Amino acid sequence: MYHAYFQYSPLSVHGGGGYWGHCTSTDLLHWEYKEPVLTTDIPEDAGGVYSGSALIENDHMYLFYTGNVKLPGNYDYIDSGRISTQILTESDDGQHMSGKTKLLGMEDYPENITRHVRDPKVWKEEGTYYMVLGARARAWDKEGERSDRGGVLIYTSQDKKNWSLWSELVPDKKFGYMWECPDIFVLSGTRVLSYCPQGLPAGEEKYQNIYQSGYSILPVGITAKIDSVFREWDPEDTFREWDMGFDFYAPQSFETEDGRRILIGWAGVPDTEKAHRNLSVENGWQHCLTLPTELVYHSGKIFRKPVSELSNLPWKDVAADKADGKYRKYHWADQAVAVKEDGIAGGERCLLIGQEDNGLTVRVAGNKVELTFLNRDGQPSICGGGRRERIGRVEDRVEELFVLIDSSIVEVFVNGGETVFTTRIYLDKKDRNLAADGGCRILAI
Repeated sequence: MYHAYFQYSPLSVHGGGGYWGHCTSTDLLHWEYKEPVLTTDIPEDAGGVYSGSALIENDHMYLFYTGNVKLPGNYDYIDSGRISTQILTESDDGQHMSGKTKLLGMEDYPENITRHVRDPKVWKEEGTYYMVLGARARAWDKEGERSDRGGVLIYTSQDKKNWSLWSELVPDKKFGYMWECPDIFVLSGTRVLSYCPQGLPAGEEKYQNIYQSGYSILPVGITAKIDSVFREWDPEDTFREWDMGFDFYAPQSFETEDGRRILIGWAGVPDTEKAHRNLSVENGWQHCLTLPTELVYHSGKIFRKPVSELSNLPWKDVAADKADGKYRKYHWADQAVAVKEDGIAGGERCLLIGQEDNGLTVRVAGNKVELTFLNRDGQPSICGGGRRERIGRVEDRVEELFVLIDSSIVEVFVNGGETVFTTRIYLDKKDRNLAADGGCRILAI
């Protein structure tokens, strides 16, 4: 049985971190909603039950999360006014929780760390428990101007309840002012740090969202306490974004019983209101999770491909409603649809999801993939809620494309997950059309 926990805000469509939602699955694809498992019921989490992780030992679940408190008053909520507490609760069935135990408070963090400490990920390695936390460290540039640096704090424990600081990983070279949602794991013998750096300068083909989500390769094993190595380490040297689309953030991973490393992300990004919005807010809801993906490390990078369980679904090849030149057209109003094409060999391809004046276009040429909601007049399509364009590339050339389309989400996997794009899309049922190159397969369920 798989358990997925997520930030849940049933009282406000705009969020607030008041609950942990819960759903379960036996195959990572069919999920059953359960009652929320956590809410704000102690002083240490009065402002929100924030993100965290779970550790299972002897069929018993230990859940770690950040309790957030924002004090009323004239505070900047960076150096004052915010209290971040790491909390433990336990469960035998994943649904009914024990009382809450405070593990770490502001008094337990290094003096150079601001009030922003959150998102504990806990694992056991070589007989020791480790907890990694996202953090924002106070720093100043050469001119004496405040220029905070993102990093992570690593704590250790022998009993999951008493924790001590092991290592402070805040590189001397700034790479964002805050790191959120950290996750450390080993993939094919390589130590990986997954995290969400905030404050990276946007580029034309990288760091295109307000906040990023990606991974870097760590320079030494986690059990080697060499803070000087971490300070000299430049995380940007090996940083790769998990997703090049509009809507991907705060992923977490876990290992299945058969040894696969599975990663699930939030199909959204915080603080995007000035750039784009989710049209479902008008119906009282927004946000969802991505398809679970398997991580595979080779050729110096991580490929993120759909879980193998996806192929077990009863997909059926569908005949095009009609052919128009080289394009096949299909209406997918009440279905989930997959578009597959192999043997692209760097050639040009175009896939239109929706209508010409209101849709999403996926373009491929050489090693470049582009997602655009811009219509023929260069204006954002209504179905994108203000989303415009995103660009990503593969190392050599595009060989294959797999596009998964559901009611309000599109996920594009290029070359078996070498590059991935995730975006929300809001099409009326009458506008849910596909216009795809004739060489592709269209499957529906």
